[in-house]
Amino acid sequence: MKLVLGSLIALALPFAAAYADGPRHRPPQAAFDACAKAKAGDACSMKLRDHTLEGVCRPAHESSALVCRPDRPMGPPPAAIEACNGRAEGDACSVAHDGHDIAGTCTHGHANGPLACRPSHWRHDK
Repeated sequence: MKLVLGSLIALALPFAAAYADGPRHRPPQAAFDACAKAKAGDACSMKLRDHTLEGVCRPAHESSALVCRPDRPMGPPPAAIEACNGRAEGDACSVAHDGHDIAGTCTHGHANGPLACRPSHWRHDK
């Protein structure tokens, strides 16, 4: 019995260590494609939805394949965060984009991220 229990614990430890910081999500295919013919450390860019992200080719966590890692962490743009400085969640806000002021609401978004202005017309399924 002790042998079986010890074996189960030994098998579970690598999985527990891999998910210690929470489950990792596989990078989008565009991140792999952007570095398909590159070397580690090369500059890269990829298009996700309607945004182009600049980054650097680095090894993926779960393989030796290179992926394009964005220069700045994913999350709201700096202008959206600035628009909610000194405001509370649920307050009205506006952020400039392409010469237009876009009305929105200050919210923390996913995983209690930074307070940022989310446009009123924002859709998660886009």
